[in-house]
Amino acid sequence: IGLIVALVLGFITIVKKLSAPSLDASGPKNGAVLGAPALAKLKFSAKGNRGDLAHQRWSLDGKDVTPSPTAKRLVYRPHNLRDGKHTFAIVASGGFLGASSSRSWSFTVDTTSPKLKLDRPVVSYASRPIRANGTISEDAVLRAGRKRVPIHDGHFKLVYATPPAGAVTLTATDPVGNSSRWRMPITIVPRQPREPVRAVHMSADGWAYSPLKQGVLQMIDEGRINAVELDIKDESGIVGWPAAGADVKRFGGVRDIYDLRDAVRQLHAKGVRVIGRLVAFRDPIQADASWKAGKRDQVIQNPDGSLYTSDYGGFGNFANPDVRRYNIAIAVAAAKLGVDDILYDYIRRPDGPIETMVFPGLKGSAEESIVSFLAETRKALAPYKTFLGASVFGIAATHPEEIAQNIPMMARELDYVSPMVYPSHWGPGEYNVDNPNAQPYDIVRRSVADFERAVKGTGARVVPWLQDFSLGITYGPNEVAAQIRGAADAGADEFFLWDPEATYSASGVPATARMPATGTAMKVKLPADAPGLISLGSSSPAVPTNPTNPTNPPAGPAGTAPPNELGQVPVLMHHQILSGPSSVYDLTAREFEAELQRLWNDGYVPINASALVTGKIDIPSGKKPVVMTFDDGTTSQFGLLADGNVSPDTAVGIMLAFAQKHPGFNPAGTFYVNGDPFALGSRLSEGLKWLTTHGFEIGNHSLDHANLGSLDDTGVQKELAQEADVIEKALPGYKIQSMALPYGVTPSNESLAAQGSWDGTSYGPYGVMLVGANPAPSPFSSQFDSAAIPRIRSAPFPWKTTQDYEWDYWQSELEKNPGSVYVSDGNPNSISFPKSESGGLASRFKGRAKPY
Repeated sequence: IGLIVALVLGFITIVKKLSAPSLDASGPKNGAVLGAPALAKLKFSAKGNRGDLAHQRWSLDGKDVTPSPTAKRLVYRPHNLRDGKHTFAIVASGGFLGASSSRSWSFTVDTTSPKLKLDRPVVSYASRPIRANGTISEDAVLRAGRKRVPIHDGHFKLVYATPPAGAVTLTATDPVGNSSRWRMPITIVPRQPREPVRAVHMSADGWAYSPLKQGVLQMIDEGRINAVELDIKDESGIVGWPAAGADVKRFGGVRDIYDLRDAVRQLHAKGVRVIGRLVAFRDPIQADASWKAGKRDQVIQNPDGSLYTSDYGGFGNFANPDVRRYNIAIAVAAAKLGVDDILYDYIRRPDGPIETMVFPGLKGSAEESIVSFLAETRKALAPYKTFLGASVFGIAATHPEEIAQNIPMMARELDYVSPMVYPSHWGPGEYNVDNPNAQPYDIVRRSVADFERAVKGTGARVVPWLQDFSLGITYGPNEVAAQIRGAADAGADEFFLWDPEATYSASGVPATARMPATGTAMKVKLPADAPGLISLGSSSPAVPTNPTNPTNPPAGPAGTAPPNELGQVPVLMHHQILSGPSSVYDLTAREFEAELQRLWNDGYVPINASALVTGKIDIPSGKKPVVMTFDDGTTSQFGLLADGNVSPDTAVGIMLAFAQKHPGFNPAGTFYVNGDPFALGSRLSEGLKWLTTHGFEIGNHSLDHANLGSLDDTGVQKELAQEADVIEKALPGYKIQSMALPYGVTPSNESLAAQGSWDGTSYGPYGVMLVGANPAPSPFSSQFDSAAIPRIRSAPFPWKTTQDYEWDYWQSELEKNPGSVYVSDGNPNSISFPKSESGGLASRFKGRAKPY
């Protein structure tokens, strides 16, 4: 009997197996470890006829889940999976005698990105190799740009023979594809003279005239100055000393007015530094000689091909190799005689509309050409250890395009920048100074501070030109002393005094100059506030928050996606819009227009940051929000013409022009500003009112663009409260709703970025914008943190959609995963999303939820 029972049971088992329903299912490899990239693509599917598929039970970690049906397939894409081990199972029932089939998978989720840490901030002296040492948290591939960085026992080392142009981006990727990105700022410490420079200007004729020369020598003997600036080529194109060499003499500018060799010997004997001022491209002698010789490509021209002239006379063409060679030859000839510094002047294009000028042979922007000329000069002077400086317009820190002087770019090739911050040259209200000419301390302190910020970490010092002449107001010792104090209080304990007549207010110059000032300082103090690594966030692809296509979504406008207001929102970070971008953070006008066009084509609607922070996103049904942000409040972002209209070549002007061509486009954006927003000066209130009444908004970026991580709690609150005060005085009653972290650095007490007070002025609560490298969660998502909103850097050409985590990459990724993007339902009072997303909704929004 037992044998018969066994045979019967065996027969039934065989029949069940033969009668079990078929199960054609697929999923990840059993036992797989899934990083963020694989998790973003994770799906389970089963094929079969509709009847078989109807008898399947799907479960994740023991809990039933509902797959999405298609014609002949069921699909399930898990979402919001936590790191750790998981199991997925599909059981197909309905076979003969209750027979069933099953398939299961075990897998592990690991989305933790590698962490980097530097042993110390990267700080190096100018002209020395750059070394960076640090550790990495796990086994990973580390790249600096495209260069792979060796890792040994969790330690890495990076070496650059010469300083890179700006910060280095590091990308660490672990074996399962999780990536993190980091910005590694490199702080270059400037070469320093043996003592801080205290100098006066002397023309060739002035040095040759004994009474003027004796006045300067007396200031030296009294300890008021320790350096003399001697003209080695002046504004008229005259080389006022008997310079030798065919290249120097080629245009006929050499004159025997004074003996440079003897001047150097005399001054060096006193321990005085000799600085040769070389007026580069304002050169009527060279321009006239070139034009008459038929070498017209050596001069700047009018659009009709005629010689460009102005009040200055002719200008040499900075893009021409022969003109460059001529000026560099003069610099080298002076260096050979022992001149300690070459200080270029008129190293720029003429002021005026650039469309009225032609620069034969120019490739790229005028700003880039000027910088390349400085690089050539620096290389030529290197054998003589001669310092290199450049005199620049006072407005160049905020208006680089007006004269082709991009200060951060130039500073990387210079030992010092010398801004001409003469109080008489500023208009009322500049830097919020009512009457600059009558307030020499205020205007010098504020303008020099702007230059100190612009050159910080570049390897250049700031040695300002100060005014010792009268224009509008009589200047004397008190005004000179006030300027010297203002420069020192801004961080520049060095100066040049300018008086075209070389008759100086000696008693206004403190007798604190130390000598000898020749040569190079042996020891230079390293900065204590050099920034360390800045996290740009995880650079792993976004995991879709809307994994399935709902069966019956509400109808939207033709060609639009179904609503999903739990999807991700891109927040774009912009800086300057320039004809010649100075960093990867900048765009050209053409690139910005192309960005707007692509956003328009893809159904994005620009919104302000406050809409994201507060969750008040009101855009048409089927459209996708994109937050447009702009950092630093520069003149390339917004400006007003004399008639009150917006400057057309700014970011705002470009958006307005785009809106005229694309009815329905919504110009919007948040501008994070510092102490002198958009350099509007006395028109600040007018400008900010224009922006805030035309759909834009203003945010806080700290008064001095400060590294908040280097400040104590009081310093952080002072920076943000003072900037809030600047904005609110210009816009009484205005509510600032967000701030952007300068350099992307959070303060030690992170809460102070969002809210605080100083000296009776409160600020916040703010939404806080990071640097970041990925889209932001929906404001209705449980993952949204208003104090840590990631942003995506705008993308310059070429758009290659490579994994660089700029906007071109993310726009491509979001196009591939349309279910992951925030899509509006058109009703700002409701929150629509697929029912499968319900777990991702923040509980406080349940009353507005409309799952489908």
